Parts: sequence; C-alpha cells; structure tokens
Amino acid sequence: MDWLHAPILDPAAAVLAVACAFAAAVVDHRHGVIPNRLTYSVLLAGLALAAATGGIAGLGSATAGLLAAAAVFVVAFAAGSCGGGDVKLMAALGTVVGFPVAVDLTLAALMAGGVLAVAAMLRRLDLAWLVRSVSLFVLLMPAGLKTAASSMAPAERRTIRFGVAAAAGLVWILLLPEHTPLSFVR
Repeated sequence: MDWLHAPILDPAAAVLAVACAFAAAVVDHRHGVIPNRLTYSVLLAGLALAAATGGIAGLGSATAGLLAAAAVFVVAFAAGSCGGGDVKLMAALGTVVGFPVAVDLTLAALMAGGVLAVAAMLRRLDLAWLVRSVSLFVLLMPAGLKTAASSMAPAERRTIRFGVAAAAGLVWILLLPEHTPLSFVR
C-alpha cells in the first residue's frame, strides 16, 4: 500500500468521522449552518484520538490532515464561495481521518458537491426563463459581453449545503476505498 492510498485504519476514527459528518449534514440541510460546537469538539477529539493512538506521529498526521482538508475551503471562503462552517467541518474531518486520507476526503467531498450542485440546478431549471435569458443574451452580444452577461444573472443566489456533500464524500472513501479519487492517480 502506498502513501497515496491509506484507508482509515482506526475504527474509533471512522465512527467519529461518520458521526460528525452525518450530524453536520442533518443540521446544515435543515438550518443552513454547521455549528461551531460540533466542529470544534470533533477537531479536539480528533487531535486527542490521534495522540492516543499514534503519539507524535499521529498528531503530525492529524495536523497535516487538518491543513490538507481545510486548504481549499479557506481559499473558497475568502472568495465568498463557501461558509466558515464548511471550512471548520472539513478541518475537523481532516483531523480525524489524518493525512493522506484527508486529501481523498476533500476530493471526494468536492466531487459529491459538484454532483449535488448539478442536481440542484436541474431541479430548479425553468425552461421558459432559460430560453428568454439566452435569447436576450444573444441579442445583447453586439452591445458587449459584460452587458449581455448581466442579462443572465439570476434573481437570487442559491447555494448547496456542503455538509451533505462532506458526508457523501466520507461515505464514498469508507465504502469504496479502492475507488477513491486518489486511487485513480496511482
């Protein structure tokens, strides 16, 4: 087994990660927030579990997992593309699963989020609005791309609940460890 593909070997870590991800998914889906109480307590529990089971090396893996899982989300948060709860959830999950599993988890969660986003768009699709908007876009193209693009802007901003995507990504890497995103680059 190479370092790019390391399964979660500790059952306690798997249980903690699943409990955290599913609690976050339920609360995020219902209320649109991921509570700090959940993320911070799981992050601390993940560090304690890593120290208890792996000593200094375990703490190193947990810290690297935290950084690996949160890195993309810190940038997305700074750009306004995700909430702070999403960043903290991925940091907590990265701490629990450790490095390099945190990289797999992050990629799987991002892919699951993409699938959820496409499904949400298809569910909300209004064909009449789409035809009118595209027609207006084509008519306004001679006036300039910026003017034409403003005609396509949605009336309201819609988001997906990333807690659900994180839970889906975790289920993926736990149930299909031979078919995770990193397993395809080996």
